[in-house]
Amino acid sequence: MLSLLKIQGMLDQLSVSERKLADFILDNSHLMRDYSSQQLADAVGISQSSVVKFCQKLGYKGYPDLKLAITEAVVTASTLQREQQDVNTALGSVAQLAEQLQLGLTQSFRNLLSINSEKTLKQAARLLDKADCILLAGCGHSAVVAADMQCRLLELGKLGLYHSDPALSLQLARTLTPNSVLLLISDSGQNADILRLEVFARQRKLKIISLTRYQTSAQSAGADLQLFTLGSETDEQLQQLITQQAQQHLCHLLYLMLCQQPANRQQLADHSQVMSLLEKH
Repeated sequence: MLSLLKIQGMLDQLSVSERKLADFILDNSHLMRDYSSQQLADAVGISQSSVVKFCQKLGYKGYPDLKLAITEAVVTASTLQREQQDVNTALGSVAQLAEQLQLGLTQSFRNLLSINSEKTLKQAARLLDKADCILLAGCGHSAVVAADMQCRLLELGKLGLYHSDPALSLQLARTLTPNSVLLLISDSGQNADILRLEVFARQRKLKIISLTRYQTSAQSAGADLQLFTLGSETDEQLQQLITQQAQQHLCHLLYLMLCQQPANRQQLADHSQVMSLLEKH
């Protein structure tokens, strides 16, 4: 389903002709296996070269690769729909619900490395590693992710700041130095409090890492580095859980990358000793 989710996430970034093509594919994905690139171009009213360029913009070598990916996505979606019907039929089946959640999480985690390059992840880890202070902000379900990441950073001996009150977050931002970094986490990328914080940080020329859903947003557009999660076609409650876990998975991946540094490994050892002392009391 990655191909269709990527197209959905990029809708706001597309030109008029690309948007027509994307809408046609999303509305007729079950027919794509029978279309050649020329037939698809004729159906939408664009050139064949535009179809090829659209495929490449999505990260595919050409139309055959996109066509195969969409065909597989249709099969996967059909399977998920049947499983969803089974779950709805078997109300009260914990095993069914657990299987649905596990499947959604597995697909979401696998998709993360398809939309977040290794280069970008390494750059984000490098920024966090060199920062003298890291201010985290998250709204809604993302607030849990921000708070958890603060704890991970403190384990590494890094000064991580987080507060749920937007006004206090702005006050904390006033204490940051040019070597500080902001990690902003939001699903929509349109939260007003986080955007105010981001504007303030840009005015002070601080480095900003953004983590949002895979789409164009004011938050990601204003950041130095953009990290993304992908949506899904599951029900709303399951989608919220999967999105939060995907955000946390990316943050945990950054944490593990930081753990590989020798200086940070020593900090982890010191942290373990401190925690052992606390447990004895």
